[in-house]
Amino acid sequence: MTEPIPTRSRLLNGWRIAGWGALLALLTLPAITMALTGEVEWTAGDFVFAAVLLGALGGGVEMAVKVSRSGTHMAGLVMSALAAFLTIWINASVGIIREGPINIAFFAIILAAVAASVIVCFRPRAMLLIAGCIVAAELAVGLFAELTGQPDWGPVVFVAGLWLLPAILFYSARAW
Repeated sequence: MTEPIPTRSRLLNGWRIAGWGALLALLTLPAITMALTGEVEWTAGDFVFAAVLLGALGGGVEMAVKVSRSGTHMAGLVMSALAAFLTIWINASVGIIREGPINIAFFAIILAAVAASVIVCFRPRAMLLIAGCIVAAELAVGLFAELTGQPDWGPVVFVAGLWLLPAILFYSARAW
Protein backbone atom coordinates (compact mmCIF):
# COMPACT_ATOMS: atom_id res chain seq x y z
CA MET A 1 0.00 0.00 0.00
CA THR A 2 1.40 3.39 -0.93
CA GLU A 3 1.37 6.38 1.34
CA PRO A 4 -0.44 9.46 0.15
CA ILE A 5 1.76 12.36 -0.91
CA PRO A 6 1.56 15.10 1.71
CA THR A 7 -0.20 18.20 0.47
CA ARG A 8 1.16 21.68 0.88
CA SER A 9 -1.24 22.47 3.74
CA ARG A 10 -0.29 19.30 5.62
CA LEU A 11 3.40 20.10 5.32
CA LEU A 12 2.86 23.59 6.66
CA ASN A 13 0.49 22.63 9.46
CA GLY A 14 3.27 22.55 12.05
CA TRP A 15 4.52 25.90 10.79
CA ARG A 16 1.00 27.32 11.05
CA ILE A 17 0.71 26.23 14.66
CA ALA A 18 4.14 27.65 15.46
CA GLY A 19 3.36 30.93 13.70
CA TRP A 20 0.00 31.52 15.38
CA GLY A 21 1.47 30.38 18.70
CA ALA A 22 4.29 32.91 18.36
CA LEU A 23 1.78 35.70 17.64
CA LEU A 24 -0.25 34.67 20.69
CA ALA A 25 2.92 34.66 22.79
CA LEU A 26 3.71 38.19 21.58
CA LEU A 27 0.23 39.27 22.63
CA THR A 28 0.71 37.89 26.13
CA LEU A 29 4.08 39.61 26.71
CA PRO A 30 2.58 42.98 27.73
CA ALA A 31 0.20 41.25 30.17
CA ILE A 32 3.10 39.38 31.77
CA THR A 33 5.17 42.55 31.90
CA MET A 34 2.26 44.45 33.49
CA ALA A 35 2.08 41.81 36.21
CA LEU A 36 5.79 42.14 36.95
CA THR A 37 6.29 45.90 36.74
CA GLY A 38 4.35 49.12 36.74
CA GLU A 39 6.31 50.45 33.75
CA VAL A 40 3.86 49.02 31.20
CA GLU A 41 0.24 50.13 31.29
CA TRP A 42 -1.90 48.68 28.53
CA THR A 43 -5.67 49.13 28.41
CA ALA A 44 -8.18 46.67 27.03
CA GLY A 45 -8.23 48.75 23.87
CA ASP A 46 -4.47 48.33 23.49
CA PHE A 47 -4.84 44.56 23.70
CA VAL A 48 -7.69 44.57 21.17
CA PHE A 49 -5.66 46.73 18.77
CA ALA A 50 -2.62 44.46 19.16
CA ALA A 51 -4.75 41.34 18.67
CA VAL A 52 -6.30 42.73 15.49
CA LEU A 53 -2.92 43.83 14.14
CA LEU A 54 -1.21 40.52 14.99
CA GLY A 55 -4.20 38.67 13.52
CA ALA A 56 -3.85 40.67 10.31
CA LEU A 57 -0.15 39.77 10.19
CA GLY A 58 -0.96 36.08 10.65
CA GLY A 59 -3.72 36.28 8.07
CA GLY A 60 -1.32 37.96 5.65
CA VAL A 61 1.16 35.13 6.05
CA GLU A 62 -1.62 32.55 5.60
CA MET A 63 -2.77 34.35 2.45
CA ALA A 64 0.79 34.50 1.13
CA VAL A 65 1.12 30.72 1.44
CA LYS A 66 -2.18 30.15 -0.36
CA VAL A 67 -1.88 32.59 -3.29
CA SER A 68 1.86 32.55 -3.98
CA ARG A 69 3.10 31.31 -7.30
CA SER A 70 6.67 30.60 -6.21
CA GLY A 71 8.85 30.68 -3.14
CA THR A 72 10.15 34.14 -4.04
CA HIS A 73 6.61 35.43 -4.55
CA MET A 74 5.58 33.99 -1.18
CA ALA A 75 8.58 35.60 0.51
CA GLY A 76 7.66 38.95 -1.04
CA LEU A 77 4.09 38.67 0.21
CA VAL A 78 5.23 37.68 3.70
CA MET A 79 7.71 40.56 3.82
CA SER A 80 4.96 42.91 2.64
CA ALA A 81 2.69 41.77 5.47
CA LEU A 82 5.53 42.29 7.93
CA ALA A 83 6.37 45.73 6.51
CA ALA A 84 2.71 46.78 6.75
CA PHE A 85 2.53 45.46 10.32
CA LEU A 86 5.67 47.34 11.39
CA THR A 87 4.57 50.57 9.70
CA ILE A 88 1.21 50.51 11.47
CA TRP A 89 2.70 49.40 14.82
CA ILE A 90 5.40 52.09 14.82
CA ASN A 91 2.98 54.76 13.68
CA ALA A 92 0.38 53.83 16.29
CA SER A 93 2.86 53.60 19.14
CA VAL A 94 5.06 56.68 18.69
CA GLY A 95 4.13 58.26 15.36
CA ILE A 96 6.46 58.23 12.39
CA ILE A 97 6.55 62.01 12.18
CA ARG A 98 6.30 63.01 15.81
CA GLU A 99 2.77 63.75 16.98
CA GLY A 100 0.11 65.07 14.70
CA PRO A 101 -2.41 64.41 11.99
CA ILE A 102 0.21 63.95 9.27
CA ASN A 103 0.76 60.41 10.58
CA ILE A 104 -2.72 59.46 9.32
CA ALA A 105 -1.21 59.50 5.83
CA PHE A 106 0.90 56.44 6.67
CA PHE A 107 -2.22 54.50 7.70
CA ALA A 108 -3.94 55.62 4.48
CA ILE A 109 -0.99 54.49 2.34
CA ILE A 110 -1.07 51.00 3.85
CA LEU A 111 -4.87 50.77 3.54
CA ALA A 112 -4.71 51.82 -0.13
CA ALA A 113 -1.92 49.32 -0.77
CA VAL A 114 -3.93 46.48 0.77
CA ALA A 115 -6.96 47.39 -1.35
CA ALA A 116 -4.82 47.61 -4.50
CA SER A 117 -3.17 44.27 -3.71
CA VAL A 118 -6.54 42.56 -3.45
CA ILE A 119 -7.70 44.15 -6.71
CA VAL A 120 -4.63 42.88 -8.61
CA CYS A 121 -4.90 39.44 -6.96
CA PHE A 122 -1.38 39.75 -5.50
CA ARG A 123 0.31 39.20 -8.88
CA PRO A 124 4.10 39.73 -8.63
CA ARG A 125 4.43 42.44 -11.30
CA ALA A 126 1.56 44.45 -9.84
CA MET A 127 2.90 43.96 -6.31
CA LEU A 128 6.27 45.33 -7.46
CA LEU A 129 4.49 48.46 -8.64
CA ILE A 130 2.52 48.73 -5.40
CA ALA A 131 5.67 48.38 -3.27
CA GLY A 132 7.34 51.09 -5.33
CA CYS A 133 4.31 53.35 -4.91
CA ILE A 134 4.39 52.82 -1.14
CA VAL A 135 8.04 53.89 -1.00
CA ALA A 136 7.30 56.97 -3.12
CA ALA A 137 4.18 57.88 -1.14
CA GLU A 138 5.89 57.55 2.23
CA LEU A 139 8.82 59.67 1.06
CA ALA A 140 6.33 62.23 -0.28
CA VAL A 141 4.73 62.42 3.17
CA GLY A 142 8.21 62.99 4.60
CA LEU A 143 8.79 65.78 2.10
CA PHE A 144 5.45 67.35 3.01
CA ALA A 145 6.44 67.16 6.68
CA GLU A 146 9.74 68.84 5.83
CA LEU A 147 7.93 71.65 4.01
CA THR A 148 5.55 72.19 6.94
CA GLY A 149 8.39 72.45 9.43
CA GLN A 150 8.22 68.95 10.94
CA PRO A 151 11.37 67.33 9.57
CA ASP A 152 11.90 63.81 10.82
CA TRP A 153 13.57 61.89 8.00
CA GLY A 154 15.02 58.99 10.02
CA PRO A 155 11.73 57.19 10.76
CA VAL A 156 10.31 58.08 7.33
CA VAL A 157 13.30 56.57 5.52
CA PHE A 158 13.14 53.53 7.81
CA VAL A 159 9.47 52.72 7.08
CA ALA A 160 9.91 53.47 3.37
CA GLY A 161 12.99 51.22 3.36
CA LEU A 162 10.94 48.36 4.80
CA TRP A 163 9.34 48.04 1.37
CA LEU A 164 12.58 47.63 -0.57
CA LEU A 165 13.01 43.93 0.25
CA PRO A 166 9.46 43.02 -0.87
CA ALA A 167 10.04 45.06 -4.04
CA ILE A 168 13.24 43.14 -4.78
CA LEU A 169 11.49 39.82 -4.13
CA PHE A 170 8.56 40.76 -6.39
CA TYR A 171 11.02 41.84 -9.07
CA SER A 172 12.66 38.41 -8.84
CA ALA A 173 9.31 36.62 -8.89
CA ARG A 174 7.71 38.53 -11.76
CA ALA A 175 6.87 36.81 -15.00
CA TRP A 176 7.34 39.34 -17.78
